[in-house]
Amino acid sequence: VLDGTEITPLDEEFVKAMRRHQDKTVVAVNKLDTEGRDDLLWDFYQLGIPRVVGVSAAHGRGIRDLIAAVLAVMSDNGAFEHPQGEAVIPTMRLAILGQPNTGKSTLVNRLTNSQDSLVSDVPGTTRDVIEGEFEWKDQCVRILDTAGIRRRSKVSENIEYYSVTRAIDTIDDAEVVVLLIDSEKGLSDQDKKIAGLVVDRGRGIILGLNKWDLLPELGNQFEAIKDRILFLFPVLSFAPILPLSARDGDGVPKLMDEVFRVRQQLYKRVDTGLLNRHLEKWLERTPPPVRGRGRLKVRYMTQVSTFPITFIAFVNKKKGFPESYLRYLKNQISADFGFTSVPFKLELRER
Repeated sequence: VLDGTEITPLDEEFVKAMRRHQDKTVVAVNKLDTEGRDDLLWDFYQLGIPRVVGVSAAHGRGIRDLIAAVLAVMSDNGAFEHPQGEAVIPTMRLAILGQPNTGKSTLVNRLTNSQDSLVSDVPGTTRDVIEGEFEWKDQCVRILDTAGIRRRSKVSENIEYYSVTRAIDTIDDAEVVVLLIDSEKGLSDQDKKIAGLVVDRGRGIILGLNKWDLLPELGNQFEAIKDRILFLFPVLSFAPILPLSARDGDGVPKLMDEVFRVRQQLYKRVDTGLLNRHLEKWLERTPPPVRGRGRLKVRYMTQVSTFPITFIAFVNKKKGFPESYLRYLKNQISADFGFTSVPFKLELRER
């Protein structure tokens, strides 16, 4: 643990002694209480330890990222293996959200082989929040089933308000959210707002088009519905969209495989040196535009967190930096490092 305010000679001596054990070392840079202090992190990367995480012990900022980095080190060194050699994978946290009567409880019951959600024949009657665990291909999943989300302004009963509050809270607790949509009705305005909350919080999101079996069989129907969703809500351009029938089980195995694939991307971390070698190629291929009296410069880039995934690009001038070039850099990160199905942020800092 190092003080993020400055690097002292004692810090340098300590890190020098640890360098031969760098594969087992995580540098936690403390006192990065706000995003405005994240640019201090770059100096610590130059100490030569590849795993550097910014945290604020006082405010709890970056603690999840620190835990993920420590777990990654322990995993690389065999700390999560049974005597038989099988890897121990931490429980995954999965939330299933959506409007009432989209089949959430039916999907949960199919996954858990239970009837705990007490689904009745009356649409939207599941009231409580049911939490349970099940195994998928020898991996443990903690699943949360909610009664659906409605606009707060329309909530009149205490029990409905409770459901709304819990549903929104689960977004923060989940790693991956499956937003279940009625295929016949499509994406609602409220679905868009919930998806926006999931993206803003950096969680994985998968759109599940449920009741697909009830639609008439028409050529290219899935692509047409998918294109319409992306046209109406382009912020979900990265999100996997899958057709399924929770009632019959069709498409459910593919959905769960996709859940774990998305989760894996959420914890991916790119080495700073490798990232900047790619950055040089991107800048050479498409240089930043000229603004005013000089060309904009991207000096270097680093990934400061996973879950939520955040990159910082240090530039000579933040004001007037074109959004189109920022999208270009994000597209290159996504393509080169496999962040194809998860949301991530690329923030600018002047230096």
